[in-house]
Amino acid sequence: MPQIAEKTRIFMILPALFWFAQDAFATPLPDLFLVKGKGDKKVLERWDRLPLPPEYGPYLKAKASVEGRASLGALDRVSQDLLLAPRDAESRNLLKELEDHFHILELRRGVLLAKQGSRKKALSAFHRGLNGLGTFKWVLYWNLEASNSLSSICISGKKKIRDEECLLLAKRLLDVFPKAANEMKPLKDLPGPENGSGAEVSGERISLTYTEKYEKDEDAFLVVLDDFLAGRDSDLMKSAKQFITDYPRSYHRFRAQFMMAETHYRNRREKEAAPLYRTLIEQIPLSYYAVVASERIGVSLKDAVVNHSPDVDPDHLGLGPFERRTLDRAKALLARKQMDEVGIELDSLTRLRNYSNHFLLVLMRLGSLADQNLTVFKVGNELTQRKYDGLLTSSVLELIFPDRFVKEILAEAERTGIDPVTITSLIKQESGFKAGAISISGALGLMQLMPFTALDVKKDLMLGKLRHPATNIGIGSKYLQSLLEKYSGNLPYALAAYNAGPHRVAKWKKEMKPEWTMIQFIESIPYRETREYVSSILRNRHWYQARSGMVPSKVTDLRI
Repeated sequence: MPQIAEKTRIFMILPALFWFAQDAFATPLPDLFLVKGKGDKKVLERWDRLPLPPEYGPYLKAKASVEGRASLGALDRVSQDLLLAPRDAESRNLLKELEDHFHILELRRGVLLAKQGSRKKALSAFHRGLNGLGTFKWVLYWNLEASNSLSSICISGKKKIRDEECLLLAKRLLDVFPKAANEMKPLKDLPGPENGSGAEVSGERISLTYTEKYEKDEDAFLVVLDDFLAGRDSDLMKSAKQFITDYPRSYHRFRAQFMMAETHYRNRREKEAAPLYRTLIEQIPLSYYAVVASERIGVSLKDAVVNHSPDVDPDHLGLGPFERRTLDRAKALLARKQMDEVGIELDSLTRLRNYSNHFLLVLMRLGSLADQNLTVFKVGNELTQRKYDGLLTSSVLELIFPDRFVKEILAEAERTGIDPVTITSLIKQESGFKAGAISISGALGLMQLMPFTALDVKKDLMLGKLRHPATNIGIGSKYLQSLLEKYSGNLPYALAAYNAGPHRVAKWKKEMKPEWTMIQFIESIPYRETREYVSSILRNRHWYQARSGMVPSKVTDLRI
């Protein structure tokens, strides 16, 4: 395992808080924000003077009620306000959040009604809450108290009256939750509903960690890939050139160019390989392929980073009325430290291709201040596609490769022996540092743990705690540690297994040829998500190490 002491310097870097101006400014953000105006005059905006958007009042009350211990009457009042709030909401994302919180409050109402003995009202509240939430969110908002309450009303009274509708709901919950979930213990001893099959209720489900979507150019590129992996060098040169001609806008054109360069390199034609490597560095400097290219020709990507900050002119943002209102709402929410709500607003700005570079830089900065790193990454990707010349600046790289949850990561790095840079790089790729992230397949939290996997690692886990950073990082790091041990410290194998499962990695290893390098193995991964997942984490690791002043670990040194 890597030595921890050498790696921890990365977390001693403090992000540059004032990258729109060169001089330091004493007043803490986000109360004041510094931009440049006409004639380079500095303009101060007081965001706390912007009014709180009215539609957020009921939402924030509902959020507090979910996290607190409000009375039944208070919950009823908040629920009524939530039903009226959509009239004022402009953002579709906020509408979804308002709807979700209404249903989460219904689960809480069900608990309180059950305690009062209102069986029918409690059951109705539980049904409304669960029916309104996606099943992946059940594990976060249905807790042990709710199960105890449901159990208490399923069979009640001296005559032990069975509520068939209640028992069906209990079975439905047991079908969704993993069998070992502590939240389900009060429901496991309940009898099956009379109209059921009587079969043992189990939460076991086959879960896909991803779905593979093929683009139009995917099949055409397989010819190039087959030539590369088979070592048919002359055929590869022809098929790669043909692919670039036929699909000049495909992302796979960079893979084709990379494979041409690698073919020249392994045949000791360094002069022919060098221009192809340099082109990759120029065109996609923050990519995995640029990292490998820089290692092949012996250049430092960090040397291309400029230590200045891009200027943002507020007179050249090019905003329409919707963008202006959204920006003002985001500023007002940020001034009140409502970070997730800033994300709701920023996520509603979906037309990134239409926005000016100045506005995109503002969005990146807002996203960073509010810990909404997924917004930062999306905007950074748009600037990358534009070949924006301010991308390789130290301030922008600090936004694209942020330091988050440092304390929790260092604690788990010390406990497991895993390099903290690797844990950070994985979290960036898995969740963008969003603690409440839920994937389309039901993976939860910072390290995107499937509930079944999390329970395998920690038997007594309450699944709702996967929202908590320390818990999620602890379980995810321990699982990654087990994979590294399984593969004798081989990081690419462990990362591929983390994403796609050890059984798939076993299959892919069997299909490898003895002469393959680790780079060829990565390119051979048939699932695009897993291939890009592994290569992106290796890329992340390079830039985090470079930012810390370390000599980055070489991808080309990784061995089968």
